[in-house]
Amino acid sequence: MQKPNAVDSEASDAVPRGSVGSLVATFSRGWRILATGAGFAFFGFFSVLIALTAMPLLRLIPGTNPEKEIRSQRAIHYLARAYLRLVEILQAARFESVGGEKLREPGQLIVANHPSLLDVILLISLMPQADCVIKGSYINHPLLGGAARGAGFIPNWQGPDLVDRCAERLIQGRSVIIFPEGTRSPVGRLGRFARGAAHIALRSGRDPVPVTIRCDPATLYRGKVWWDVPHRKFTLSARIGDPLLVKDHVAPAMNSALAARALTRGLREHFEAEFASSDSDRG
Repeated sequence: MQKPNAVDSEASDAVPRGSVGSLVATFSRGWRILATGAGFAFFGFFSVLIALTAMPLLRLIPGTNPEKEIRSQRAIHYLARAYLRLVEILQAARFESVGGEKLREPGQLIVANHPSLLDVILLISLMPQADCVIKGSYINHPLLGGAARGAGFIPNWQGPDLVDRCAERLIQGRSVIIFPEGTRSPVGRLGRFARGAAHIALRSGRDPVPVTIRCDPATLYRGKVWWDVPHRKFTLSARIGDPLLVKDHVAPAMNSALAARALTRGLREHFEAEFASSDSDRG
């Protein structure tokens, strides 16, 4: 297996030699630390502002609870777009997508790998409506919790109920984002895939749509503090694949446990092949 999110080599991420080169590199890195901090402050402030003002106002508009959640998700979508644009303007990072327009179609089960802290923000910026499966700790987060609750995001602590809630929303025509690794990937490889995404696909009858995310050079991964920025601007990119057909991986005679195991294996093999192909192209 090729390494999907390996840290760049010393040659590609080294500080330029010489006093002038070192000074420029130090200034550039210092600026990107400030820009990264400003971006996070912007996102945190407006998350609280939206939770305290926009979401209550949106919920006053007549409609069902799902309709109110979708309005709140659209507000978060615009916040995510503004945040990523700000970070790009400040020259801290670059964000790209291939096939991003596919994510605007309703009723999709989006399954993505998780190399960085910004993966879900990138996906939300491409999706006006998205029910996100998030860490349970985010629901009570002092900055992000209000917005997450208002948008109806689904905490991953719910066990079997998680599958039912996600499947129900997909059947209703809503899109769901889930990271089968459950947390950010270890540097240089994919983490263990849980079977929740496969069970959701089987329960809802939706073919999962794999999204391959790359972060180059690797940053904001698990255990990496936000101010430890790489020596050059990073690029976070998403490649949206074609739906992974359940029927190609699951035999009719399989019980639910075997079917989920087979589909999870198919998903992992897809991501491994994507990274292997990308590494081959670069070589």
